[in-house]
Amino acid sequence: MKHLIIIGGGFSGFWSAMSAVRQSREMGKTAELKITVINKDNYLTNRPRLYEAHLDTVRTNILPLLEPLGVSLLTGLVTDIQPAQHSLTLEQNDQQTTLTYDYLIVAAGSRLKRPDFPGAETIHHIDDFQGATQLHTHIAQLATSGFKEKGDDTVVVVGGGLTGLEIVTGVQDIVNKYADRQMRVVLIDRGGNIGGAYSPEARTYINEVLLNQNIELRLGTLPVRIEENVVYLANGEQIPASTIVWTAGLEASPLHAFFNGDKDNMNRLAVDEYFKLPGYSNIMVTGDAALSKPDGVNHALMSCQYSLFQGKWSGHNAVADLFGGEKLPYVQSSYVTCVDLGPEKALFTRGFERKMEASEAAGKQIKTEINTVWIVPSPDPEANVAAAIPADPAF
Repeated sequence: MKHLIIIGGGFSGFWSAMSAVRQSREMGKTAELKITVINKDNYLTNRPRLYEAHLDTVRTNILPLLEPLGVSLLTGLVTDIQPAQHSLTLEQNDQQTTLTYDYLIVAAGSRLKRPDFPGAETIHHIDDFQGATQLHTHIAQLATSGFKEKGDDTVVVVGGGLTGLEIVTGVQDIVNKYADRQMRVVLIDRGGNIGGAYSPEARTYINEVLLNQNIELRLGTLPVRIEENVVYLANGEQIPASTIVWTAGLEASPLHAFFNGDKDNMNRLAVDEYFKLPGYSNIMVTGDAALSKPDGVNHALMSCQYSLFQGKWSGHNAVADLFGGEKLPYVQSSYVTCVDLGPEKALFTRGFERKMEASEAAGKQIKTEINTVWIVPSPDPEANVAAAIPADPAF
């Protein structure tokens, strides 16, 4: 019996498991393969939706999607990996267990780069479900107290990337759940403009939306400290604010410290076209944790549109490698973005030039479909296995 362990139950980890099940069936090796997924809890969190005002549908319990397929789910944290011994250490409720594997897929994802300056411990984030829930609780408490303190009615968002744009244009909806209060909203970014990675037309649209929503911009600067609900910027400005949300920067899982290999400035490990980690015979790295070129030119971004499909290749290739089958090179030729920009507004772009293809209500419809259909697993386990074919997606 061969043992495949997948670290991570997010988009890439879950779909690695689905693809591994599918490929083991294709090769007639189901009875010879044990598949184990390790995740911190039972949930696949739809991380791209954590900016939303309602969080009750942003997580999928993957246990009932794995168990009928014979896939084991262990909840806990991996604290050590010994590649030479083909083993890892799993911590569960302060108890440590050593697990051995024949093949390992590291799909441990990415995390927000947390700032380190005085007062940074008061900053909120929407990097995971717990962080998003804490932000909601914090805003609810401000509403209960009547926003009575200086800065209580001001929200500062740091980072003008996709996540920053979605929370800065969506935070008023969160406030509206708890109070009838119009907030002052400020977006801070170290760059000289917002939407710099987008085409001129798309960038103009983004900035028009921000202007129309009375969102203030502070560009070319960053916070250097927070003290008594005042944000101190590097340019000398002081902004009283009780709610600061940090969205700037991502880095790959710290588990990468257990492996040799080339890493980029986001700690992603370089992999080959099959997601195999060079120098190791039985380890693949996939999803946000992997540095890959799906179109042969551009590196995949840390995004569920890549992670989801990368998992389909990783699971297939791991099983193929275990049992002498044919591995398939990863190909993903399309790249799109869809950013939510508040009520009835969103922007859909195509290509790495991020050319605007849809906006306003049409863009919002696409965004809603992506968030609630395209990237959500089916409640039918067998439907997920059937969908786990490694094929270039057509967006």
